[in-house]
Amino acid sequence: MCLEALLTVSKTGNLIFGLASRSWKGDAYTFSRSSTVIINMSIHFPKKLLKSLPILAALALGTTAVQAEQVDLVSLNLSGAGFAPHVLPGINGTNYIFPVESYFQQWSARGIKTMRFPIIWERLQPKLGGPLDPTYVALIDRTFGYAQKHNVKIILDLHNYARYRGQIIGTSSVPYARYQEIMTKIAQQWSKQPALYAYDIMNEPNGALAYWPTAAQYGINGVRAVDKTRPIIVEGNGWASATRWAEWNDSLLNLKDPSNNIIFSAHSYFDENAGGSYGDVDVNKLDAMYGVNRVKPFVEWLKKHGKRGYIGEFGVPDNNPRWNLLMDNMLAYLKQNCVPASYWAAGPGWGSYFMSVEPVNGVERPQWATLKKYVDNTSCSAYGPKTTATSTPVATTPTVTSPSTSTSSTVTSTINNFTNTDWLNGVYRKKPGFSLPATAANKTAFKVGASVKMANGEVRKITSVQIGNNLGVYLEGAAVNGSTVGYPKTLTLVSN
Repeated sequence: MCLEALLTVSKTGNLIFGLASRSWKGDAYTFSRSSTVIINMSIHFPKKLLKSLPILAALALGTTAVQAEQVDLVSLNLSGAGFAPHVLPGINGTNYIFPVESYFQQWSARGIKTMRFPIIWERLQPKLGGPLDPTYVALIDRTFGYAQKHNVKIILDLHNYARYRGQIIGTSSVPYARYQEIMTKIAQQWSKQPALYAYDIMNEPNGALAYWPTAAQYGINGVRAVDKTRPIIVEGNGWASATRWAEWNDSLLNLKDPSNNIIFSAHSYFDENAGGSYGDVDVNKLDAMYGVNRVKPFVEWLKKHGKRGYIGEFGVPDNNPRWNLLMDNMLAYLKQNCVPASYWAAGPGWGSYFMSVEPVNGVERPQWATLKKYVDNTSCSAYGPKTTATSTPVATTPTVTSPSTSTSSTVTSTINNFTNTDWLNGVYRKKPGFSLPATAANKTAFKVGASVKMANGEVRKITSVQIGNNLGVYLEGAAVNGSTVGYPKTLTLVSN
């Protein structure tokens, strides 16, 4: 970069830039004359816009028209440094594997320009509140160097599930202040790295409903003590599930960022528990729009509350081409809404792992042909969702015509028979919800706004419906007792 700039701050808090004509290496911005730019800091701008002085210069009246930042709709999780988190501290190349330069070189050549990079808190800071481990820090430094060399942006992900050494942030073992401290140390260590794009402050919080919203604010505070501009990515409770996002994460709406640059992140896999194991799911029985329906609750939540979002993890098996159809439809929907997504996974050490997108013996993985359709993006200049986007893409294969949407007032369904920590006899324990068979008749009948009668005689309205291998029907009011209204009882539609 060859650039001469003068930066001042006005009494009103605006940034004022004076800029001489120069070129911007790598981004190809060229300016023909000097200019002055006044930026109102009460308006939110993407990090790259604030960071790139030539772009700021182009905003001045009469200068060259600005070229908007392009959002990378598909990126990759470059995993390896987070392997074997139970082996501490572990050894690079034995228990965990940092990527060598060739991974950045090869994926950059294929068009990948953003990577989510998981690291482990306990390896970075072996003693809570103590100094950073110099060996692990040096390996992360090296990773940033490779990324910068090959024009790749890094989302740095603290991959710890809202825990340190198994203890939830906010409990007496891991005070909130210690979490804020590590996020400050991370920003101090790497905020000057040009390849750093964003901070993903915690991977997949779970079992922490009472703690995570408070902890997330401490994490934001920790970053903003040092870095005032880059995006902060906040994942949701419940393993960041996109499908069940709205059930657990309204409390995150209260988060405060003085830089107004939060991006919410959900994860989505297409097996029943959304964990990515894919042990017992038959893709041939899943609707072509199944992937769309898995992420849609998250996208609709973002639209409802005017927030920006990102799918931080998604992935499909390599054993059936139909998985790629479901993924294709999901990516088309996300593209319509300008919601980017990072595929799980790439990087060293995966071998023949069924979701890996790393070539095996030079042969591309089956998932890559679908992913690369969305790599070259010219349609999105900011994180979405777009409120005017079409809500559902057209399926790329013919689908069976749905039955008539008219329903009988006496439709009755059985309730699924399963019990676990979240469900009792097919009834959700934490809010009024029932799991029903996902038959065509049930999907047609049990709609939002309809009223249903439970086995105890109560009548309540349906407030939300989730379609997967089963049909989740959620009602207004307080939680109900699965011992009273669950399997082998039934749920009856009384109006629609």
